[in-house]
Amino acid sequence: MDARPALPRSSAPRTRPGRSQAERSAATRTGLLEATLASLAERGYAHTTTTEVCRRAGVSQGALFKHFATKAELVSRAAEHLFGSLVADYREAFAAAAREGDPLAAATRLLAASFRQPRLQAAFELYLAARTDAELAASLRPVAERHGANLRRQARELFPEAAARSPEFETVVDVVVAALQGVAMGGEALRDEARDARMLDYLTRLVRTAFAHPREE
Repeated sequence: MDARPALPRSSAPRTRPGRSQAERSAATRTGLLEATLASLAERGYAHTTTTEVCRRAGVSQGALFKHFATKAELVSRAAEHLFGSLVADYREAFAAAAREGDPLAAATRLLAASFRQPRLQAAFELYLAARTDAELAASLRPVAERHGANLRRQARELFPEAAARSPEFETVVDVVVAALQGVAMGGEALRDEARDARMLDYLTRLVRTAFAHPREE
């Protein structure tokens, strides 16, 4: 007979329940999206094959096609995943930087830094490839449009007074985004730190003027 005292019920070891099918599916999907972004940034669109993505994600081709019907759908959803992550990171960084001084200067500086992140090269690869790939363009266009709308919405939330005062607020936001994206698409090979700093300073002053003196109707 075992004379050892029984463990209290609350002290009995518990087995951690496994993930549900939905959780496993979501993890596989996220892994595929991250693997796609990494491949696009490192190898470019032409060399980002479904085989390469599966190798990086550690899953089978069958698993990939359960989530994404075509390569165009895969890479477009990866871009959407990337954009959501970048916006979330930007909001967090802005909340901290805006408390330290000039919110407008912080906004443009952080946006420029966001465009310089290596992972954003994945999106640039897709933009360039879509020029000659009709299927990719059709799949990517609504993603880019939703991202643009979200950027304008985020800007209105961060600068509500300027948005209410300036009838061209969203146009100014679009100009800033286009300018910084254009500089970033040159990549590291064409980067000029001094030139980029001057451009960012000038762009910030332009935005400040546009918001301080809205166009009269």
